This record gives sequence, structure tokens and C-alpha cells, in this order.
Amino acid sequence: MLQSQAGQAGQDRVDALDGGRRPLKVVTIALIVMACLTSVAVMAWSGYHSRALELSGASISASNTAHTLANQANSSFKMADTVLVSLVDKVEVEGWSAANMARLRALMMKHMADMPALQGLFIYDEKGRWIVNSAGTRFDGRNNSDRAYFQYHKQHPGPGVHVGGPIIGRTSGAWIIPVSRRIDHPDGSFAGVALATIKIDFFRTFYEGLDIGSDGRIMMTLDDGTLLLRVPFDTASIGRDTRKDPVFRLRGRDAEIDGATFIRTESRVGDYPARITVLRSKDVALRPWLHSAILSYLALFVLIAGLLLLGRRAVRQIGLRDQLQRDLLTTKALLETANASLSAMAYVDGLTELFNRRYYEQTWEREHRRAFRNRASLAVLMIDVDHFKRYNDRYGHLAGDECLKTVAQAMLRGLRRSGDLAARYGGEEFVVLLPDTDLAGAREVAEKIHASVAAHALRHEASPLGVVTVSIGAYAAVPEQADDPDRAFGAHADAALYRAKEAGRNRTAT
Repeated sequence: MLQSQAGQAGQDRVDALDGGRRPLKVVTIALIVMACLTSVAVMAWSGYHSRALELSGASISASNTAHTLANQANSSFKMADTVLVSLVDKVEVEGWSAANMARLRALMMKHMADMPALQGLFIYDEKGRWIVNSAGTRFDGRNNSDRAYFQYHKQHPGPGVHVGGPIIGRTSGAWIIPVSRRIDHPDGSFAGVALATIKIDFFRTFYEGLDIGSDGRIMMTLDDGTLLLRVPFDTASIGRDTRKDPVFRLRGRDAEIDGATFIRTESRVGDYPARITVLRSKDVALRPWLHSAILSYLALFVLIAGLLLLGRRAVRQIGLRDQLQRDLLTTKALLETANASLSAMAYVDGLTELFNRRYYEQTWEREHRRAFRNRASLAVLMIDVDHFKRYNDRYGHLAGDECLKTVAQAMLRGLRRSGDLAARYGGEEFVVLLPDTDLAGAREVAEKIHASVAAHALRHEASPLGVVTVSIGAYAAVPEQADDPDRAFGAHADAALYRAKEAGRNRTAT
């Protein structure tokens, strides 16, 4: 009987389901329609978000490219400027004798071998005549007094560096960027010009190797708008005034040029009057996203005509793809940021812009060997900012960073020779390497540094003196005569620094 009742109940259930079949079809159709609409909505949101991520990735890539190129250009200008400082110093100190000019020519040729960015090095007298150059030959009758950089230095007294507009070299016939410094007579009057020329093709070769998209552009310009280099390369555009171009009139993130929208990023070239501008076409940057979106929508419409399960799987795969795309973009941005930081961390301290400890140690080894070989005196100054922890505690770490920058610049103003080296040793500690300098000379340089720091009168209420001061430990010796030539300099200078602190700070101890 129970079996019969169960059979009846089962039949009743079948009937009920059969009776409700038509409404279930409607519900199923409604669910399919809702699923399709939801899938379309999800796909639309996913496409929008993916587009935003693609643009963000393109913007990050362009920004990193601009910073990397600016750092590279800054390094090239700085190396050329450093060479000019040494040339000017030798001319002003040692004079215009034939023997000195011969030494300068040999020095120029060495610098040319070490610096591939240079096209040439030149020295002109006050009338623009060619006195000495890196080519090792004379150019009798040649005169460069008509060049803009020569007239600039003739009319502008002062030791500053000048970066001029692009010109065609008279010896090479190639486009070059002139970097120059003024040479003075002992009475301060105009004596001539020291010139370093940088190959525009040096930058062009590097820029053309970068992937910025088929419509992307890279421009190096002076602050006055003069175009130094443009990639894609166009010889006719070199030297053009770009201040009226849309890319420079519009300082925002995007620029409209010839009906196309570009992602625009810009970075200054250190302290030099130049900047790097990188443009990436939005259309080109979005092509991978567009191709991906088209394929995704086609797949979605095909899946809508099939089973709901396949549709759900497709949506799930799209979600996984978006997540993977976000992860890849994040990883790409982190790698590009790390690579740009490593181009600028080679030898320069990022905060103070002095040379870093790594560069100091390499220079120390070289100068120590030279001093040992020549039986010359070598001096080291260890410098520490007095009560710097108190300064940080009172004014904050940002103010502390600015304090270190100011002290670094004060140190540089205390140095007079191109061969002297100032570096950040670590924290608030600095080091100065003085080749061919005895202890008296080291003390003189230390006093100049004290005076230069004192001239800034940086307020320091946590210090007994009320202003920022430094303690200096000085040591000088002839390496061949030192008891422990490999370690004596650093140890003795550091010990002298501690004696200066124990004696009340703001002083030099030896």
C-alpha cells in the first residue's frame, strides 16, 4: 500500500512539473536574457577599466622614459661641464704657454677617449682664435668669434656654464650641442672660451632604440624652446623655436596635435636649461586594448548563443584575464621604476647631488696610487653636521634633508680646485679628498668650508650655537711615508673628527 501511495505521489509530482513546464520555460528565457544583459554590463565595465589601466600604464611608461632620458642627458652635460671646469682652471692658473697647451691637448684627447658623447674639446682666445683642440691639429686662420656661445661669454662675466642651441660643427660637419665656460684673465677680463661639443647623434641613437609606439615622439629642448633633438629624427627641425607648438602651449597631461591626442610627460635635465618631453599617442597605446576588447565582445556574443554554463565560464575567464592584466601592468610599472632609479644611482647621491661613497672609494684608490707613485701629499677631510639628530627631532626629516643639501652646496663653494672631490659618506657625514695637499692646505680648505656653512646661518635652536655648524677632522700625509698607507687616512681623519667633537664642535681638528 505504501508502495502504491509512493507511486501515486510520484506521478502527482510528474504531473505538477509537467503542468508548470511552460512557466519554467519563460523563467528560463528570462534568466538567459538577464544573464546576457549582465554579461554585457560586466563586459562593458571590464572594457572601460581595462582601457583606463592601459592608459595608466602608458602614462607611467612615458614618465619613466622621460626621467631616464633626463638623467642620461644630465650625466652627459655634467661630465662635459666637469671637463670644462678642469680646462678653464688649468688655463687660468697655468697660463697660455705652449707647454701648458700641449698638456691640455693630451688631457683633451684622454677625455675624448673616456667620454663617447663628446664630439670635441676646444679652447679659444679672447678674439675667437683656435688655440688648442682635441683633434691634436692646428687650424690656423680659423675663428669662432661669430658663434653665439662665444658672444654670450664675451658679454656675460661669470663662471657659469652655458648650453647653447644646436649647431653644425666646423670640424665634423655633424650636429652638435655646445657646452661652454668663460676663461678670464687674472684681472677678471674676458680671456676666451672653453668649449665641449656633444654629439646629437649620441642621444639620437639611444632614443631611437626605445619603444614609444609608432606615433610616439621624444624631444629635447632648451628652456627657451629651441629644439635640440626630435625622434622621429628630422634634420630640418633641429634648432627650431617650439614655443608656439601645441605641445608646449598646453602644459597639461594630454596634448592635442593635428587632431590626435597624446599622453605628454616632461622632465628637466638636472640644473641645466634643458628638458625632455615624451609624447605617446593614445590611439597607439590603446591598440592592444582595442584588439583585446573586440575579440572579447565577439567571444561574448558567440557564448550568449550557446549554453549558460559556457557563458558563465567565459565571464569567469574574462575576470581572470583582467586580473592577470592588472598584475602584469603593476609588475611592468615596478620594473620600469626600478630601472630608471638604477640609471641615476650609479655615482651621484640622490639627495645632495654630491658624488656618493662608491664613487669616492673608487677615486680614493686612484688618487692614493698616484700620490704613492709621485711621493705627493694627499689629504682627507671627514665632515659631520653638528647635533644633526637634534635638528631632525626639532624641525623634522624634510627640513633635515634641506639642511644636508645646503651643507653640501656650502662644501662645494669651499673647494677651489677641479681635482678636489666632495662626497656624501653616509647620513650626515661627508668626506673631501684633496690631492696634492698638505696639512696646512687641508686646514685652509676646512676653514673655507666652515665659513661657507656659517654664511648660510641656518637656524638650529637645538644647538648651543643657535645655527647649523660642522665639525671637521683633517689628515694629510705622503702615502709612501705613512705607517699604514692603506688605512691611515680614513682612520686618522675619523679620529680627528671625534677630537673636534669632543673639543666643542664647530672646529677643525688634525
